[in-house]
This record gives sequence, C-alpha cells and structure tokens, in this order.
Amino acid sequence: MKKHLYSIYILLTVLTIVSCKKSFLDRVPSDYINEKEVFGNINNAEGFINNIYSAIPSWNYASGNSYITGAMTDEARQRWANGAVLFNTGAWNPSNFSPLGDDWTNANIKIRACNIFLANFDNIPEDPDDPSRKTRMKGEALMLRGFYHFVLFRGWGKIPLNDKLLSPATDGDAVFLKRSPLNEVIEFIANDLDAAMSLLPAKHENTGLWGRATKTICRAIKSRMYLYYASPLFNPANDQSRWQKATDMAKDALDAAKSNGYLLEPKFADAFLKYANTECIWGRNIGTGSGSGIDQVMQPLGYSGWSNSGPIQDLVNDFEMKNGLPITEPGSNWDPKHPYKGRDPRFYATVLYPGARWKNRTLNIYTNDKDNANEPGTNYWWRKYMTEGLNLANGSGGVNKSFAIFRTAELLLNYAEAKNELDGVGQEVYAAVNEIRKRAGMPDLATGLSKEGMRAAIRHERRIEMAFEGIRFWDVRRWKIAEVVDNRPVFGVNYTLSSTNPTDTTFTYFEAQKRVFNPDKHYLLPVPQAEIDKLRGKNPDFQQTEGW
Repeated sequence: MKKHLYSIYILLTVLTIVSCKKSFLDRVPSDYINEKEVFGNINNAEGFINNIYSAIPSWNYASGNSYITGAMTDEARQRWANGAVLFNTGAWNPSNFSPLGDDWTNANIKIRACNIFLANFDNIPEDPDDPSRKTRMKGEALMLRGFYHFVLFRGWGKIPLNDKLLSPATDGDAVFLKRSPLNEVIEFIANDLDAAMSLLPAKHENTGLWGRATKTICRAIKSRMYLYYASPLFNPANDQSRWQKATDMAKDALDAAKSNGYLLEPKFADAFLKYANTECIWGRNIGTGSGSGIDQVMQPLGYSGWSNSGPIQDLVNDFEMKNGLPITEPGSNWDPKHPYKGRDPRFYATVLYPGARWKNRTLNIYTNDKDNANEPGTNYWWRKYMTEGLNLANGSGGVNKSFAIFRTAELLLNYAEAKNELDGVGQEVYAAVNEIRKRAGMPDLATGLSKEGMRAAIRHERRIEMAFEGIRFWDVRRWKIAEVVDNRPVFGVNYTLSSTNPTDTTFTYFEAQKRVFNPDKHYLLPVPQAEIDKLRGKNPDFQQTEGW
C-alpha cells in the first residue's frame, strides 16, 4: 500500500514538469511511474525537485503571499469577501481559516517530496556534462526541507519534525508524530540548512539557475528564523543567548549577501520593478503583471484593474514627512488639506492615493476610479510592484519582474534589531538602519536614541520599507503587538473639493472594517481540522494548538 501511494505521488508530480518524456504521457492511466524510472534519469529527478519549489511564497501564494497577509494585518483591506474577512472579524476557526491553513498542507506535502528525493538520491546517475549537478540538487532538497519546516514553525511554533518517509495516516501503518520543543525545531532546521550549504554555491553565475537554492539563501533563512526565535512570542523570558545567535546569524547573512553582490538597488522602486535585481537574494518570477497577475489584481478599476486590496489609513499615516518627522509631531509641516505632500519618498513608490498622477491622468474616486458600491475599498491602491507603462486592457507595455522572498534590506534590519536587543544602541545599529534610509532619500535617524527608542525606530522602518512583502503579518505576531494593531477599526479616505477654491480640499476618514484579535489564541495558528480528524484515535500525542 505504501509503495503504491508513493508511485501515485511521483506520477502526479512528474506529469506536471517539463522534463517528462513523451513515453510517460503515452502510458495508460493504470501504468504508474515508479521511483526507479523517475530517479534513474537525472533530468526527471531535477524535474521532481523543480516541483518542490512550487509552494515557496509569492505575492499570491497562501499565507506567504503579500496581498492576503497584508489584508490580514494593519497594511491593507481586501474588498472581496473571503477568508480575510473571517480572519479580521475573529470568526475563523480550524475548519475555515484558508488560505492560512494551506501552509500546513502545502509545507508538509513538499517536506514529504524532499524526503522521497533524498531517499532515492543514490539512484540518480551523475551528469557527465555537469559533475556538480547531482550534488547541487541534494543541497536544494535539504534547503527546501529546512525552509518548509521554517514555514510551519513561524505559524505553529512547536511542530512535528519529518526527516524520513512516513505513510499516510489513512494507511494501516499510521503516522505517529508529536510536536517537538522549539529548541529541537530550530536545531533541526539549522542542521538541514547547514548540510545544504556544504553542497551549494554561494551564488549561481548561470542566470538560468536564478531562484534556485544557494548558500546565501540558506544564511538568509537562518537570519529570519533566529530573529523570530529570539522575539517575544517565542522568547517570553528574553533569553539573551537567543539575541546573540540572532545577531551572529544576521551579520553572517548580511556579510555573505554583500560579498556576493547583493547590494541595495540605488532606487527603492527598482527592488520591486526589476527582475532579478541586485538586492533580491531569493525571489520568484511574477511575470509582467498582466493577465491575472499582480497589476491586474491591484490596480484601480479605472485602469482595468480589479482593485482587490487597498492600503488602510493607518499605513498611510505612518509614512514620515520628508524631513524625518511623523505627521503628528510639531514642526513636521504636515498639512491636513494636502496630506500627501512632502512625505517619505517610499510613500510614492508604495501607495497610490486620491489625486495622484497615474498613467497620464489623476486618480479620482468619484469618477473613473470609483469602487463598486457593494464592494467598497479604502480609496487607496498599491503602487509597489505596479508597472506604470503596462496597459491592462491590451496587455502591452509590461516588463518582467520578481517577488523577493529575501532581500538585502531585510538583512540590514534583522541585524539592527538583533544587535539593539543584545547590546543596545550602537554605531552598527545606526549604520544598518541609516543605509536603508539614505537609499530612500530620508535623513538619518536622530542621534541619542534609547534602546526603546531605537526599537520603535527599527519597527517603523520595517513597516515602511517592507510594506506588502508578506513580512508585517509575522512581525506583529513575533513582537506580540497584534493584540493592539490588529484589534481596532481600520479606515479609508474620502474628500470634498471646495466649490470656490479648487486647491482647497477637505479629507474625511471612514471606518472600513472592524477588526478583532484574541491574544489567547490568535498568535499561533490552529492545525486544520481535517488533519486533526485524520489522526483522531491513531495519534494521541498530536494535539491541537493551545487555545484552539
């Protein structure tokens, strides 16, 4: 039974990859492909690895995606009624929290695929034209297994660890897994990443391998993982040894990235509009944005977009003025009649707002860009990742671009945060944050900040620099501030033009959605109920997440 199920899995996988041989497709449905046929050919084996990459995060993938998680935290609001609405109103439960629950399923499926590959690795022949190919593929499998375990850790904390082939729970030989302690989870992932690093190059010189596993990506994963592990959600006792490890791993990852040419793009917007740009350590090709791509989903209705997810007023308000002061601070020169004037340059690269110029006209919420009455938005739209030259009506003018899973700016902020929590404010902390602010065209941070003041500044910088990148959702949880920022109403904007003075505009702010966050259970995700049901009566050691 077990062998038969493995063969079915391999058949479905191989039929989806470009390296399939025509003879496989010519077979009758009952003629399954076995491990020997798949792993006896290095091209087929690499096709199997290719498929394991399919669940890594992108702008539109499950909880790793930037637009769903952005709409589930204090970045945006989604117009369409779906899982985000259940989540934000606190109505979600183990049976209905898709797409977040998809991470559990997808990660475990891919971990199982990694184990199938590793179990069959010795059967794969060498490539006489590329002696390093087989070894590189093993490194990819190890890195991906570590990464998918990290995906589970960030959402569920204590998780089962899986480094060998296991039969499905429906089989006679049931799966008996239990949640491992956090320290064992972290050690397991680190061991996989370290093993992968011994087999992988620091960077692929062959552009055809862009997006595949490297040593530098492994280091970036470790940096994020150890930062999360040191943070309040997973480190309530504030164990300083964890901050030391997070500091060391962030510095190691940052140094490796820079030494291999992963430098900040001179222009902030180019980190999202240029394919395989210089600061993208690991990314996915997201095409030109047309079709059902990111531009189609996010651009205003008046430009043939769907206006799916709009920034909320809280995010807009958090962009500083160009002089580095918050809009609420005396001397900032913020004008409520012209609220979008003179802001942090990243604002104009991140948010489209009423009155902005876009594609040779002015955005107008009362004419071209008015949302459907039964699906109101916030009257703000994404600008990050949007290609101004793309004509969605005919698909012309698009340029290829990529979604960054890890980029150098994050490593700078990871290092600044960990170093500040470990040693307090120092020159290294200032230098890391100011490097990002300088690229953005913003003044350096004020000198003389306390540890607490620097903590607030770093958290602000992460919010602004990495908006809509799928980072904020996890940040507010690991910092344990979601019970504040995700537990209050969110707002959109309207405006009224003066009939006597065209430059005199009155802006008003309406409640777009009430949000609920229960700190007793919402910091960690429940295991999907369907998975719990599979194991009921077979695995008493496996328990639902605490609070659920």
